[in-house]
Amino acid sequence: MKFNTRIIMASLAGAILTFGLAGTAGTAGADSKPKYTIKQIMKDGLKGGLAKKVIEGKATSQEKIQLLDYAIALYETRPKKGDPAGWTKLTGDLVAAAAKVAIDPKAGTAALGKAVNCKACHNKHKYDKPK
Repeated sequence: MKFNTRIIMASLAGAILTFGLAGTAGTAGADSKPKYTIKQIMKDGLKGGLAKKVIEGKATSQEKIQLLDYAIALYETRPKKGDPAGWTKLTGDLVAAAAKVAIDPKAGTAALGKAVNCKACHNKHKYDKPK
């Protein structure tokens, strides 16, 4: 039974990533606004304690889905600084880790903890406003 559950979970995760990320790629253009701004995602999802709560295993299913939603929105945005390919890699890892935790309640959160690495993104992509 565990084997079948893993296949179902892997298929579901793949479907979420495919439709969640690629499904909006055709509609997202230069004129479209992302669902959340990077500032909102950082404030509510990462700095606000949601990611920490999920990593510690204290989050509800709804909170796990919210973190996944933030991760997908972050993936869909483009940074003002740094290599877009690097951004895609870092945020893609975050989406995959958040999806795994959101789909499988018994999934470990180690990958999510590694993907929520502020310094890795900020060193390359954080835009410092001119003073």
